[in-house]
Amino acid sequence: MDLLKDRQKSTYEWFKKRIFELKKEAQSSGGRIVREDIWRCEYYRNPYLLLEEDETIQERLADVFTNSLDIGANGKISVTPMIDNDARFGRLLIELIEETNWRGILKEGSIGYASEQLNAYYSNGMPLGVKMFDKLTIEPENCLLKFSKKQYVEDMLKYGRFRISPASYYSKGSHIKAIKDLETVRSYRLKAISEILKGESHFEFQGLRNPIINGVVPIEFVMGDYYMFCTCNEVSRRMPTDFESDAVLIIKDKVEFINRLKDELLISFPDWEFLESDVYYYDPYNDTIKDKDQEFYKHFSYAYQKEHRCIIRPKVKNSAAVNLDAFSIEIGSISDIAEVIIV
Repeated sequence: MDLLKDRQKSTYEWFKKRIFELKKEAQSSGGRIVREDIWRCEYYRNPYLLLEEDETIQERLADVFTNSLDIGANGKISVTPMIDNDARFGRLLIELIEETNWRGILKEGSIGYASEQLNAYYSNGMPLGVKMFDKLTIEPENCLLKFSKKQYVEDMLKYGRFRISPASYYSKGSHIKAIKDLETVRSYRLKAISEILKGESHFEFQGLRNPIINGVVPIEFVMGDYYMFCTCNEVSRRMPTDFESDAVLIIKDKVEFINRLKDELLISFPDWEFLESDVYYYDPYNDTIKDKDQEFYKHFSYAYQKEHRCIIRPKVKNSAAVNLDAFSIEIGSISDIAEVIIV
């Protein structure tokens, strides 16, 4: 407890008091309290963000905020239900409300890049994605969508020509927030508030003693480089702006396309393995390193993108996967299983 700052000590005590009050409230209502208060109570028991810096809390709030909104067919901003994955984003929002309240940091500008991103959709009037899909009466299901420039999308349809980039390419500083990510590193923050309260300064993980910093233990999972091909699972009116695209390839037969792509890639890389899956959007604080296929993990700030990816990697990890360069393949015309929309 000595490591907690005075203000945070008092906040922790207030959290404990609130647990008691919520228990009493539940008793008076037949053991029932609203879901939001259940989440509050669970956070009060383990306030894992308590010692984090204000900037970290604000960035996390921005990450949640950018996933709570969408653009409808009418061009208006709407709030998403946030019910996916056991209402994960709703729960995170409640936790962040508690943190920003006691810190007094919820004010104009506190959602940072999320506000800038939102404004960008309307910088030229109606969002580009609304114009792109304005004639779409029924949104396609079980499809893949590839957003890009007109000339590239036309070649995708006519020749099946696709650029395949290494994961390391996406960490370059020139990319906008929506694209930039360290695709060869997954960063986790193991909760350690209970250890702090016991007076401990280190946390043992995978046989190593790691220092506790701001109530958490930062852990990085580093992978060898690999090739990836990314698409979206759903129609999104945010993607054209995010990816600076004026066209989209809609792949209507997902299984057939993946099979064709796989066959062509394995011709060029016969000793590598091909995998495909929807992306899992991990939360650094609430997920752990448990899946060997971390190539399909991505920070939850990108969850609204609903990404699907195909990857190809060496069968023996970290072998022959250095200094990879982007390349192009052709799988032949896919006009029988796809169509193009151009703004």
